[in-house]
Amino acid sequence: MLEIYGYFKDPFAWRVRFAAEEKGIEYQWIPSDVAYPDPRAAKNNPTARSPLAVHGDFVLAEAFNIQQYIDEAFAGRPLQPETPRGRAEVRMFVASLDALVAVLQSGSGRASFNKRSFKRMDEVFSDVDQQLKASGAPWLDGAAPGQRDISFLPLLSELETMETSFPLTLEALSAYWQRAMEHAPFQKTNHRTAAIQGRL
Repeated sequence: MLEIYGYFKDPFAWRVRFAAEEKGIEYQWIPSDVAYPDPRAAKNNPTARSPLAVHGDFVLAEAFNIQQYIDEAFAGRPLQPETPRGRAEVRMFVASLDALVAVLQSGSGRASFNKRSFKRMDEVFSDVDQQLKASGAPWLDGAAPGQRDISFLPLLSELETMETSFPLTLEALSAYWQRAMEHAPFQKTNHRTAAIQGRL
């Protein structure tokens, strides 16, 4: 059984849970920052890293690393392309999401406004919109969500809470976001809609 540890509202821990749902595997989500955490949180994640995964005697950290492990270690629908080029393209896309992370980490106050970060974020939004238009597929990874979607959507959701999101003129991205809001695995792992284990 895969155990996933982390902070309840952390979009990176959300990404890992989302990957597990898309892969269709059994897992346990053990948040560290609830009032009455599972005792395993203190035992297996004493420094409260988020996310952290434990699979038997193997401990993994860093969201995308865990996402890839979930895809490669368990049976189920592949979450990334089979070709080296396809997997490299996924890694490059995930690296580009650092632009969104920079905005999330800067906060929404004027003092922390970073014009360059916001410009890079807008470029990511435009690129995603163009990718969706060009492919005609419902998801960045084709007919079903894959590692690109899993990495992008939780960050996009967190940006929305800061009232910092994409312009509605990006129609393909807007339709994609609407699909995500209706996609069961995304909503099941969304900390705003998911069942809480332990009390906040």
